[in-house]
Amino acid sequence: MRVSVAMCTYNGGDYIRRQMDSIFAQTRLPDEIIICDDISKDDTVSILKEYEGRGIDLQIIQNPENLGFARNFRKCISLCTGDIIFLCDQDDIWEPEKTRQLCDLMEGNPEILSVVTNFYL
Repeated sequence: MRVSVAMCTYNGGDYIRRQMDSIFAQTRLPDEIIICDDISKDDTVSILKEYEGRGIDLQIIQNPENLGFARNFRKCISLCTGDIIFLCDQDDIWEPEKTRQLCDLMEGNPEILSVVTNFYL
């Protein structure tokens, strides 16, 4: 199954590197990361561009207008081509086994349409 990550960003320069590093450290890498930036005014987009060409198809879309959280995520999800889509906030840090464990669960149980995970601070 093809795996996508849908990430929305807005002025996330303080957090985005840790999140991207955690995605690239997954034991099962996604096939693509689609990022929709909502007109960040900081260094978010330039940091994201550092991850281009590292083995995962990375698409960075800069919105021409600020869409807000919900519309930006709808747009981002619509651009994903994966069978499984992981939603990702810019300040998340993923455990290394996240994508592998959830993909194994979804692939082994095709009747499951959605999975929600817990978090800790």
